[in-house]
Amino acid sequence: MHWRTRSLEGRLARIFCILYALQLTGCGLLLNVFPLWQLGLIALLSGAVTALCLQGLRRDILACFRRASMQLDALQNEDYSLFARPVFSLGAAAELQSQLHRLGESLQQHKSYYDQQSFLLYRLIDQLNTPILVFDQRLQLSYANAAFAELFGRPWQLLRHAPPALLGLRAAPEWQFLDAQKSQQWQIRTSQFFDQGDSHQLLVFINIQTALRENQNQAWQKLIRVLSHEIRNSLTPVAALTQNLLSKAGSERDQQALAVINERCQHLQDFVSRYAELHRPLSMQRQWLDASLLYESLRTLFPAQSLHAEGLPVRIWADPVLLEQVLINLIKNAIEAGSPAGTVELNFVEGEQYSDICIADRGRGIANPDNLFVPFYTTKVHGQGIGLSVSRQIIEQMGGLLSVDNREQQVGALAKIRLPRPAK
Repeated sequence: MHWRTRSLEGRLARIFCILYALQLTGCGLLLNVFPLWQLGLIALLSGAVTALCLQGLRRDILACFRRASMQLDALQNEDYSLFARPVFSLGAAAELQSQLHRLGESLQQHKSYYDQQSFLLYRLIDQLNTPILVFDQRLQLSYANAAFAELFGRPWQLLRHAPPALLGLRAAPEWQFLDAQKSQQWQIRTSQFFDQGDSHQLLVFINIQTALRENQNQAWQKLIRVLSHEIRNSLTPVAALTQNLLSKAGSERDQQALAVINERCQHLQDFVSRYAELHRPLSMQRQWLDASLLYESLRTLFPAQSLHAEGLPVRIWADPVLLEQVLINLIKNAIEAGSPAGTVELNFVEGEQYSDICIADRGRGIANPDNLFVPFYTTKVHGQGIGLSVSRQIIEQMGGLLSVDNREQQVGALAKIRLPRPAK
């Protein structure tokens, strides 16, 4: 059998056995008074054998520690794919190598778990419509979702590794905008998580004005439900009584008076039904829409206006029926604001993340922009103050934005619709 064994302990035991046997042989030679040259030869052989055994053992021990050190370095660098071949297959040294293997497998499982959690976190960030930013441990922008462009005006990839100051933010003592106006509009909520062993700051931006508007809409909806219920309860018997009296009225004057009452009852019922739609949830059926077909439909509805369009052809991800209703409302507003025929222009812009529709007119403009989207508020003589409120509700339920402002360099107003495009 070869003198090498499969364990460090066995190797050491064999070396001690060889040394002990040589020692006994030397003692026997001394007792029998062998010549001096024989004693020297025995000593030389004993030293050579011992040196060879110790040299081989030293080499294997160093190889064992070197492989363990390499694997520990790999584990420290989060490289769990390195598995060193053991020098000894049995004994304490083999058990040490086996424990390193098990440690690597355990760390690999933990890493896979945390990588999966990080992947799910970033996927969730991508799906949310509110702006979300991630800053690394050096407070540099490392990731953001598509809504970043809504708040900062450009894709986040163009500002990768940017510090907070470049984005108009301040990190200490708490995250907030340097611009006071944005600070009043946006609330920043922060949390911390770890990715690849590094600490990251997660920032969620909440539009306070949107939240306040939702509360305002809920208050209006409650008021509308109460008013609708009370008005309908009063109109129903009045309308029934009026129709009954109308069939029995003898004089023409009485018939005319009752006809007016009946007409106003029908008008009030229609009025209540329209405003009751404010609190009803909309059923969205979004699909890819050819803007050219939408434009042709609008031209058919407003033949006297001679609508113009730019930027076609474009595809828009929206509910075709509801989007067309919004555009009808905006075009009617432009016409009622006195925009001459041929001056209402539609501009379609197709981007990677959003599709924009702009409606520009040359009418009287906006007299009171602060109350523009307030239900029931209108500056028109025959207006009802419902069109823009419903339009904004429709666009926001599509995940988009609707804004209406006065044109800067020309007379008239500019309405802008921004609708998100689905992620590829």
